Amino acid sequence: MNEVLSPMPGRILRVLVNIGDTIGEETVVMIHEAMKMENSIFAACEGVVTNILVKEGDLVEHGQKLVVVE
Repeated sequence: MNEVLSPMPGRILRVLVNIGDTIGEETVVMIHEAMKMENSIFAACEGVVTNILVKEGDLVEHGQKLVVVE
């Protein structure tokens, strides 16, 4: 099991994957806003998305688990 983590505190603007999606390394899984800048959050592994732990509009902390990939 692998996880996609938040790179910094901020707000989730868009979730770009769904449970069951097959993703590869460098797939953009979410768009995150921090300090008025939009950042792409990339998967660091490949596999199938088994859980999405946040939704659009959620505030997240640095290192928080966002997506589970198996």
